[in-house]
Amino acid sequence: MRTRWRERLRATAAAAGERFRRARWSVAQTAVAVGASWFIAHDLLGHPQPFFAPIAAAVSLSASDILRGQRAVQLMCGVALGIVVGAAVEALAGTSAPAFALAALLAVYGALAFGGGPFGQGLMFVNQTAASAILVLALHRPGSGTERLVDALIGGGVVVVIGVLLVRADPHRLLREATADLFAELRDALKDLRLDGPSSAGDEVDRELATGQRIHARLAALEQARGTARQTVLVAPRRWKLRGSVERAIARSRHLTLQANAVLTLVRVTRAAVDAGEELPRPLGEAVAGLAQACDVLASGGSPDRAVAAATRARDLLDPARHAGPGYRGAAVYAARACAQDLLAAVGP
Repeated sequence: MRTRWRERLRATAAAAGERFRRARWSVAQTAVAVGASWFIAHDLLGHPQPFFAPIAAAVSLSASDILRGQRAVQLMCGVALGIVVGAAVEALAGTSAPAFALAALLAVYGALAFGGGPFGQGLMFVNQTAASAILVLALHRPGSGTERLVDALIGGGVVVVIGVLLVRADPHRLLREATADLFAELRDALKDLRLDGPSSAGDEVDRELATGQRIHARLAALEQARGTARQTVLVAPRRWKLRGSVERAIARSRHLTLQANAVLTLVRVTRAAVDAGEELPRPLGEAVAGLAQACDVLASGGSPDRAVAAATRARDLLDPARHAGPGYRGAAVYAARACAQDLLAAVGP
């Protein structure tokens, strides 16, 4: 029992350390942006309580360098819309409890009305619109609306300068890290795949659901990394020269969506075949182990050539045209071959 707890604590500490390592520069930039926003709004412009400026900087930069520019635009526009709604409600209904309810209602509906395109991803725009409308009523004083709008623009402007123009995210690093995280999940799913004997149906359903949720979360993170990479090479002048290579990397990474779905299909159909007592070809286990090895190499930043070799061998082990016998034309074999082919399309020559 103690050994198990030590292993869990060690794994938790290692995961926390990895999160700290990845976020260290983002957190440092956030701290600098918060201090700079307060200095500009409070010390240079003389605003007595410019809390919107540092909050805008902290919320936009946060601990991640994903979609920073988009978050800054969403925040600034949300604050502006919320201030307009709050000021209008205050003029019509005052600052009573029904006025707060009306302000929240109009702010959220107003944000949803404008919530397409760059404003439709996530809830930053909606939340900032509602929060700003409420704060206008709660902290009312003459001229405060314009002052808070200026503060929000200062905070967002500092974010754009620091997080987009000066300290630009490396688009290839973003894609590489998101891809490695996805490969790590695919590796774990393949390693957990059991080909021996039926098991408890409830346990397998829970396992498959958890696996699917983790993989889809990594796919969502990869899609955000693609969006950030595109934005970076579009707006950061010193990243313009990377446009071609980034677009090629994004195009190749799209095959990982197919590979992830193929892995999930392999997990489902293989367990169904085993539970039904179907005979599977003997090389299937070796091929799955080879695919797990290829994903492990890519997750750890190893040589793509090693991953390509492992995936190619896994594909050839299950080629129905080369091998005869039961199971070679079953769903599990086709799913495993699809995993190998999609991996080769993503990282192969």
